[in-house]
Amino acid sequence: MDSVGQKLVKHWKKFGLPLAPGCPEDKLATFEKRTGVVLPADMRTYFTVVDGMRSEWPGDHDPQGFSFWGLGRLSWLPEEFAEKSPQGVGFPGFEDFYAFADYLNWSWAYAIRLLAISERNQVILVGKDTPELVAESFSEFVDLYLVDSPSLYQAPPLTQ
Repeated sequence: MDSVGQKLVKHWKKFGLPLAPGCPEDKLATFEKRTGVVLPADMRTYFTVVDGMRSEWPGDHDPQGFSFWGLGRLSWLPEEFAEKSPQGVGFPGFEDFYAFADYLNWSWAYAIRLLAISERNQVILVGKDTPELVAESFSEFVDLYLVDSPSLYQAPPLTQ
C-alpha cells in the first residue's frame, strides 16, 4: 500500500509537475525542535517522500489550483494570517494550526493542528469568514484531495 507521499507523487506525475526531493530526517527534527510540535507520522512520511510542490511557476500548483507547500513554507497560522489577512480574526485554538497548502493563490488555505504530542491532527480550511473542518488527519485530507471531494471547497464550520 502506498504512503501518502507516494500517492501524491503518482497523482502529480500524471500532470507532469516537477517534484521536489524529500526532506532529510534532520530537517524534520529541526522543524519540530524549533516549533515545539510533533509532525504526525503521515505528514512526516509525506515530507520524506516529496517536499511539497515547487514554490515558483511552473509546478507551483496542480491544474485545479491546489498548492502543497514544502516544509520550509509551513506557516504558523497566526503569522500566516498576519501576512495574508491582517484584518483576519482568529478563532479559539488557532495558535495550534500550521498552514500547509492553499487553493488558487491563497483564495483560502488549509491548516493542520500540530501539538507537542501527535494527536487530533485535524485539517481545516481557513481564509473564509469561518474556519471549516475538512478532515480528521493529513491522510484523510490527501484522500479527499485525490478524488477532488466537494468537502475541500465547502466543509462544515469548525466547532471546538
